[in-house]
Parts: sequence; C-alpha cells; structure tokens
Amino acid sequence: MKYDITGRHLDVTPAIRAHLEAQLAKVEETFEGKPAHAHVVIEVERGRSRSEMTVKWHNEVLTADTVDADMYNSISSTVDKIGKQARKLKDKIIDKSHKAAKVTTLSAKEDGNG
Repeated sequence: MKYDITGRHLDVTPAIRAHLEAQLAKVEETFEGKPAHAHVVIEVERGRSRSEMTVKWHNEVLTADTVDADMYNSISSTVDKIGKQARKLKDKIIDKSHKAAKVTTLSAKEDGNG
C-alpha cells in the first residue's frame, strides 16, 4: 500500500511514521489485489490530536477521521475504522461476484432438459 503523510502544525517524526506503518501493516492484507493509495493528515490543535485518512481502492474512496488526546491512539483508531470499511467493501464485492450463476451449472441444466 502506498501512502502519503501530511502534518499540520507539527512535524511528522520517524516514531509517528513507524507507528503508522505498523498500523497499516495490520490492515494491508485486506487491500490485496488492486493496489490502494492512502493519504493521511495528522494535526494538533488546542491539545487535541486529529488524524484523517483517505484511501482510494477499487474505484471507491474510504475516509475516516478521529480526534483524541494522544496522537498514537488517534492514528490507531483511524486505521481501525478504515480497516472495517475496507472489510465491508471487500465482502460486498465478493458477495456480488458469487451471485452469478456458474457456467458449468448452466450447461449441466441444459443437458438434462434437452
């Protein structure tokens, strides 16, 4: 998964970047097949840490936003939300593709009737 990190009113430290990479590694298996691109915006304002993530995957856009007192908890919660949305979308895609009748089933029914 490719990702960009933008920091507003703070510098993106190697520790924050490492934490984000570790969190994204947990949900990366969901984004198999077509590559995903994430844009992460983190900011601190009035003692609140806010993280926002936008992921483009399968012609869909997944977004999540979390405000917390701790930046690391905020990033973790945001990635969890994106993971849930991606799982739901993936299940929806799989369910849609499994509703189609299989070619072998159709040909077997035609042979029995003819």
